[in-house]
Amino acid sequence: MKKVIVNEKVSPDALNILRKAAEVVYIPSGDHEEIKKALHDITAIMLDTTIKFTGELMDSAPNLKVISRTGTGVDNVDVPAATERGILVLHTPDANTVTVAEHTVALIGALTKHLLFLDSETRKGKFKVARRYYLPVDLDGKTLGIIGYGRIGKQVARKCMAAFNMKVIIYDPYISDDVIAPGVIRYTDERKVYQEADIVSLHVPMTDETRNHVGENLLSLMKPSAYLVNTARGNIVDEAYVCKMLDEGRLAGAGFDVLANEPPLDDELFLKNPKTIVSPHSAALTNECTVRVACEAAQGIVDYLEGRMPKSIFNRKGLNL
Repeated sequence: MKKVIVNEKVSPDALNILRKAAEVVYIPSGDHEEIKKALHDITAIMLDTTIKFTGELMDSAPNLKVISRTGTGVDNVDVPAATERGILVLHTPDANTVTVAEHTVALIGALTKHLLFLDSETRKGKFKVARRYYLPVDLDGKTLGIIGYGRIGKQVARKCMAAFNMKVIIYDPYISDDVIAPGVIRYTDERKVYQEADIVSLHVPMTDETRNHVGENLLSLMKPSAYLVNTARGNIVDEAYVCKMLDEGRLAGAGFDVLANEPPLDDELFLKNPKTIVSPHSAALTNECTVRVACEAAQGIVDYLEGRMPKSIFNRKGLNL
């Protein structure tokens, strides 16, 4: 029977899916050394984001045929190296869409209503003072700018339009007009989104093009009353410049689920800034979503082992499938 490594704690449902077709080497601790020792005779690995799966590691697994990511992003996998070796890189682009969109909307609400600050001040006994700061703003009629109108971006747009009557403007050069929902306005100039939006929400993958893309040139266009939300990838944003803008009153707040350094460094400026809200790359980590993602990642491996074409192959074109 083929061997499959699972390098993270996952639901029993996902393990049961795998065990129908393979011997499972379960390493819920994610211990890197233990994983490396188990690579030599595996056919597949179910992978989270805690390990960078390099070509060197692939060479330690000569029988490896499938790398299945429990998530949408594959930036911790050397995809060209996998493609060169004929290894399928699977991901789960549909399983976490609604969950990440909900987390994004929650960040927008928490930022604009200043919930963390008001909670903290109330707990300090500053009940009357906190009420008179008048910090929260209405979302009704405000403009939401979405950079990247893919699965998650679309859901965020829909939820904010329906719940808050927000105007939605988007920038995404890779989509056709026919996928844009009624009422959503497309801009061909990304700069205009940053200039006009009251909230900018980022939903782009990590690529050579997007790495460090959201820097001074774009951020400096934002209104002092605007907010920045990032539930995509940390390295697409110049976090130091965001903090500079917050400190100088040129940006009202920022909510990030992702950071350039994960886990963050002890002296991370972003964590120390009182105008930020940070979650630990957990937008997709609800009870329901973690089960969905793990089961979908497991099913992709089983499909391959049983001779079927997996649904979501990230490097399909590179493998000419």
